[in-house]
This record gives sequence, structure tokens and C-alpha cells, in this order.
Amino acid sequence: MSHYVPLATKYRPQKFSQVVGQDISVRILAQGILKNRLGSAMLFAGTRGVGKTTIARILAKALRCAQRNPEPCGKCDSCLGFLLGNQIDVIEIDAASHTGVDDVREIIESCRYGPTTGQFKIFLIDEVHMLSKSAFNALLKTLEEPPEHAKFLMATTEIHKIPETILSRVLRFDLKRVGQDLIAQYLSSICNQENISVDADAVSFMAKAADGSIRDGLSILDQAINLGDENRINLQDVKDLLGFSEDADLIELLQCILSSNVKAAVSKYREIIKGNNNISGEAIINALLDYIHVLSLGKTGVDHGDNILDESVIHRLSKLESQVSLPALSHLWQMLLKALEELNFCDHPGIVLEMAIIRIAHASRLPSMEAIIGDMQKKCNAEDVPRNVDASGDGGAVSLESSAKQPESANGNSGLGSGELVTEVIDLFPGASLL
Repeated sequence: MSHYVPLATKYRPQKFSQVVGQDISVRILAQGILKNRLGSAMLFAGTRGVGKTTIARILAKALRCAQRNPEPCGKCDSCLGFLLGNQIDVIEIDAASHTGVDDVREIIESCRYGPTTGQFKIFLIDEVHMLSKSAFNALLKTLEEPPEHAKFLMATTEIHKIPETILSRVLRFDLKRVGQDLIAQYLSSICNQENISVDADAVSFMAKAADGSIRDGLSILDQAINLGDENRINLQDVKDLLGFSEDADLIELLQCILSSNVKAAVSKYREIIKGNNNISGEAIINALLDYIHVLSLGKTGVDHGDNILDESVIHRLSKLESQVSLPALSHLWQMLLKALEELNFCDHPGIVLEMAIIRIAHASRLPSMEAIIGDMQKKCNAEDVPRNVDASGDGGAVSLESSAKQPESANGNSGLGSGELVTEVIDLFPGASLL
């Protein structure tokens, strides 16, 4: 049996023209090679799977190519050495496992000597943010005044961990997330090359789940190919793989939440989980966030743009707009994001989701902060408050006494006065402030 190569490795770009979604950065690098205007140190930053290490490797190959072109020729000894993995003048270091100052000293010592072949000796440091403070300090002088033959290419997913002293000495490239349409087109082209038949809806679903990462998209496609029958991938296969529930069920869950029916909301959540054991709490929250985003756009009259949701789903959500205010949608959004964070700190995601649904459904019946403050101001400014004057000789002390019955609110909260409402809101939103 032959060794299987994952799609992400098999189709890793070997030329700048094959890189997806990073046109500006690729153009700058290609022009820099053509005009011989590239610095000695470059830093590639961005989220996972957007091409940081890939672009750095292509750049290293282009800089050492005998043809001196922006695109590596793939035929010279240097380019063939990359394919065989025996380039001794390209030193790739994983900073996650080589974090100390001694590791950096080895780099500094090595860069003193010129390349055995070619013009440049290249050091590619992946996950550079993992270097220790002492290691960064040891690297400063070399980055500032490197030998002419040395090039430093660095990649990181956490740019905020890189010291400013390092950032000021490098040419920085911030790689953006790849657009959903580009990922869908790329996955479709891979399926054509692999002789896999795939539904357009399935490709869109995988592209959305990739969340801007080409590598994640290819990993999902790898699994979907194994799940599908007879080299065919359909939408249901992808939904089963990713653990997505039907929109109709999730919209019904949202409707229960908006109507403040806590019992029905929790029951619907349990029904969704029972019907699809693969669905994750994160997937449910993200779906609800998508719905609230659509509702907010509808309330403000903003166009939905390139939203991934089907038109039928958007139309059904539009019927819920009259049931909720824009401030309430904003509160629900914040509470769902909080629940998303809580999922990372609890070993029982089901409990986190149930508590979040209870909290959110309960909060949806509360009036907005503006309404509470307005109600309090009206009560304070009321002129018809009866006054009882104490005639016992205490200097005419005046006491205020209200015999008015608390009015019943529009949502049926007849037993809650302004102070109680404020207390209840603060209990639900501990970080909120009335100021």
C-alpha cells in the first residue's frame, strides 16, 4: 500500500502564482526580487493556514534560484534541492522547540559563514513568537546589521508577542484571512484534480467552516472524501461531518429564546443534541450569532451582503424582527460571545450551553437600560406624589409616600419595580454600568 499524502501537503504551493488570497504580499515580494529591493529580515504574520510558512519557503527558493526570477524555475540544482529536502544553505528552525538563547547563538554563529552554493544563506524561523526574551535580545544585533549573504524569514501567528525592537528591524507582512469565495473555488479545483464530484452547497459549507484558513479547508475536504460514497460529496455528508443542525431547528430555538420561554428553549436545545450527537456547542452558538447578525442588519435596514445563509433562512428570520429590539439583539450577541468563552473553561459543554440558554432567554424579557432609566426618571419627576406632613412638632418634616400601584410592563413583568429591574439587570450583566 502506497503512503497517503494529505491534501494540504500534496497541494502546497511551490510558486507565488499558486498562493491563494495573498495577492498584495505576493506582488510586493515578487517585485522586490525583480528590483533587488528586499531587506535582510522579513516577518510573516497571520492566523493559521493562510500561507505564512509556505510563502517564506517560496521566497527562500526564489532567492536561491539560479534564474534570478520572481518565480522559482523548478529546474536548477537549487530548486531541485528544495524538492528533495537537501538544501544545506536553507536552515529551517522551529522556535517552539528551540526557544533559548543558546539556539539563537547557533544561528548567529552559522550566519557568519557564507553559503556553499548560491548567493544567500537563509534562516527560516517558524513560530518565532515562542523565542524567549533573552533569545530575542541576542538576535537584535544580527537583524540590525546582518551579513550581506544572510536572509532571515520569520513566521508567527501571535504578532503581539514579538518585541517592538524586533518589529522595527524587519519588513512585516500581515497575511489576511482568505475569503470564503476564494476557498470555495480552491476546494472545487482540488476536487476536480482528485476526480471527486462535489455539490456546490457542500463546497460553500466547507469554505465557511474553514474560517479563512486554506489548510483547515483542505483538512475538512480530506475527511469529507472519506465520508462520501463513490467519490461524491453532498451537503448532508458535510453537515454530518461538521456537526451542523438544520436551520429550522436552530431558528426555533432562537424563537423560544426571544419569547423568553426558558423551558421550551432548553427542551429544544436537548432535542437538537439528541438528534445530532456530532453537533458541538460552539457550532450552535456560532449559528445563533449568525442569526442575530442577520436580524440586526434587518433592524437597521443594512444589506445582508455575501451572507452564507440561504435566502429562505434569511426570510424566516425577518419574521422575527418585530419580536426583538436592536439593544436586545446587542445584549444577546454579547452574552453568546461570553458563552463561547466559557466553553473553553468547562469540561461539560452541555451544561455551559444550557446555562447560557437559560440566562439569555431570561434576559430577553428584560427592558433595555434606557427604558429602565427613563422609568426611574419619570417616577422621580412625578408631580402627583402624595405628601403627608408630620404635625407632631418636628419642625414640619416632610415625608414622601407613594400609594401608586406599580404599573404592569409590556412584557408582563408586573411585580418588578425600577429598582428591582436594575438589580436584576446588574445580576445578569455583572460587567454593566449604569454610568
